[in-house]
Amino acid sequence: MSNVPGESTPASPSWGKKQSTRLSIATQRRTWTRRADTWDRHNDVGMTKVAAKAIEVADVKPGMVCVDLGCGGGRLALELARRGASVIGVDVSAAMVDRMIAQAKSEGLDQVSGVVSPIEHLKIDPSSVDLVISNYALHHLLDADKAKVVTAAFGWLRPGGVLINSDMMLGRGATTEDRQVIASKIKVMAKKGIPGYWRILKNAGRYIFRLRERPITPDAWMRLYGAAGFVELASVNVVAEANVVKGVKPRG
Repeated sequence: MSNVPGESTPASPSWGKKQSTRLSIATQRRTWTRRADTWDRHNDVGMTKVAAKAIEVADVKPGMVCVDLGCGGGRLALELARRGASVIGVDVSAAMVDRMIAQAKSEGLDQVSGVVSPIEHLKIDPSSVDLVISNYALHHLLDADKAKVVTAAFGWLRPGGVLINSDMMLGRGATTEDRQVIASKIKVMAKKGIPGYWRILKNAGRYIFRLRERPITPDAWMRLYGAAGFVELASVNVVAEANVVKGVKPRG
């Protein structure tokens, strides 16, 4: 079943897949609404570096129209707006969108707007934006929904537009690289004592059973980009578990 533009349209998702998507969306909405007031304070140094790299790779210019998928409290959206872009921040949690808009207003950034929607169901006019960007959000999606979002983003972008995903990217532990990343994360969390051990147990369960945490490798992301039609694919490793992947919609 192909996601390449111009080929046959895939069959409608099965009832089971639709239910899985609905459950995933409901779980994410509860999680991020509950964490809206604290999330920005709990981001670690690594996530800050990843966000900064995504902004650098985006190379945003004044007047660009951007969509931030899984915007949270607006870390990327606000920075893009400070650089002169018009930004639509999208999040499944209304509380997160409200925080972003409140901060934008406090800074006088009137070119920031918010949309409360699951990423999986988002509708954007075709060929209407210059940049689609996401930071530490898309790994929460089911794998089939990851592919759909990449294909949808291709349609939203103008020719020459860019899709950037900065995220946790690793496989299931089958490679040496995966095992090294997992070991490094465990080592960091273990240094925090009992709270760290508790996080290890929670994250291990989510990772093993793919509950909320569903990362895939950078190569897998680039295959999705290529299948959707993106060119000039690039991946940059930022910290142990995170890469920034970029693709460009052909200009011609």
